[in-house]
Amino acid sequence: MIAARLARFVETRNARDLWPDVSVTAFRAAEHEVARVAAAALGDGPGPVALRCPPRTDARVLGIAAFTSGMGALLGHWCATGRVSADPAVADLFATHLDHGRRRAARLRAGLERVLVPLGDRGIDVFVLKGMHTGYRYFAEPGARPMNDIDLLVQPGDWHTTRDVLGALGFIEVLDKTHPERSSWTPRDAGPVRSLELAHAESPWSVDVHRSLDRVPFDGLSARLGSPAPAAGDVWSGFCRPVRALRQPLQLAYLAVHASSHFYGIMQIRLVELILVARSDFAGRPDLWHALDQLVTRTGTGRFVFPALDLAERLVPGTIDPGVLAHAAAAAPGRLRRLVGTMTPASAQRLHPFPGLRERFVWVASLKEALAALLWLARPRDGETPWRRVRRAVRRIVRARLPH
Repeated sequence: MIAARLARFVETRNARDLWPDVSVTAFRAAEHEVARVAAAALGDGPGPVALRCPPRTDARVLGIAAFTSGMGALLGHWCATGRVSADPAVADLFATHLDHGRRRAARLRAGLERVLVPLGDRGIDVFVLKGMHTGYRYFAEPGARPMNDIDLLVQPGDWHTTRDVLGALGFIEVLDKTHPERSSWTPRDAGPVRSLELAHAESPWSVDVHRSLDRVPFDGLSARLGSPAPAAGDVWSGFCRPVRALRQPLQLAYLAVHASSHFYGIMQIRLVELILVARSDFAGRPDLWHALDQLVTRTGTGRFVFPALDLAERLVPGTIDPGVLAHAAAAAPGRLRRLVGTMTPASAQRLHPFPGLRERFVWVASLKEALAALLWLARPRDGETPWRRVRRAVRRIVRARLPH
């Protein structure tokens, strides 16, 4: 059943094929409740914050919305610590989310340490990126920050050796020509997806190896943050072998670029992550905000950090420096600013349906970039013709407007 629903979703990109008994109205109401509680729990107001099932929803719908937004385990942590209160059925559900989050974090930690030893033996320095770092460094516990994969950054010169090491360990490479700076590896015994309603401890995971921090929406346009040398990172001894972590302000810039790059699919947990990082490292540090502003200006990534920073600021006002946000907004094309303006932290993740190819073109700011985008769209990829891609997108749009 799970495999069939996932296969259907891959074709339609419409979440009603994952949860056919959950109406769009109920799903969106639950999304907004999760965002409301997150904003209140992260705020300075007195607690506990009451988490309630909106009208015409139930605990299961609330749990699905929390799962898709990445917030299930964190809500479980807040319920366990008294920051959030909920009816017993809801609290028990999110306690289950947290239990799976903890067991999954332990499982991925073991997977990471299995990889770090042979890489260290080959003299390869690695940066640990995203959730595998922030879950330990910024969240109250790593299990509260769901992780689907382990993201590692290696020097370009270590790229092939790293892939050889992973192959020798029995990992299988999954190629993705749309992300040439990344190589994804899954264990041979990964198994199937175990649940569509929580981040299951035993669901598959992967090791994603990056050789740069750049994000490429399409050929001809890139958000370039480069490949920092190991000496430019902080040594972090949180695992069996020392690893590197990005220093500020590069850390926050990278997280914002990464979150924004999932345009139409920005999960609430990524906004919470930005808030926690900004509070931890930037509070009372105008020098760091200035350094972030300079970094974003120098790399030309203002438009690429703008959506996530703007939504994080709207989730918890006062988090992002207003000067940094103003400069990022000024660097964004007018259409991008308008699109972000129509979003909310709760609605930034579009799943009924996901808009598909359009996410890559929100960044276009000139005629030259528009032409590059059209050329990218017209180029055959992975045996699929441009006409087939367009036809599939049209079918998705039409189907989304038909009665369920």
